[in-house]
Amino acid sequence: MPIMTPQQIKEFLDRPLIAHLTSLREDGSAHTVPVWYQYEGARFYVFTPSQSVKITNLKRDPRLTISIASEDEPYRYVVGSGIAVLKVARSLKRRIAIATRYRGGVAGVAFVQAVKTEYGSSTIVMLAPTRLTTWVDE
Repeated sequence: MPIMTPQQIKEFLDRPLIAHLTSLREDGSAHTVPVWYQYEGARFYVFTPSQSVKITNLKRDPRLTISIASEDEPYRYVVGSGIAVLKVARSLKRRIAIATRYRGGVAGVAFVQAVKTEYGSSTIVMLAPTRLTTWVDE
């Protein structure tokens, strides 16, 4: 199975693709949701309302997997697993960086404000994967 080089990983994860985040419910079953992410310094970052199901799950069991796959050829994917670190998002910097990756400058900032207005506090989920699996269709 062809794996990506570090440069290919960086270039791939710099694309604003949708990631799928999997946490574990209380009964051990998987809870998977699509999310926006940022990859920086070999870490994945996601922000989400602090009252979300994924945050409830991660507070109880911090094991986390994130999966990002291409939608076009050549097909490729990156899957990272490890222990999530949660931090209530007091700074707008990370949230804006993630939102503007997907929505652009003005719309990204507006999205962050809308999330704050609707849900209150947000939590930054950080994952420094202890296992990183990649694949590229050559």
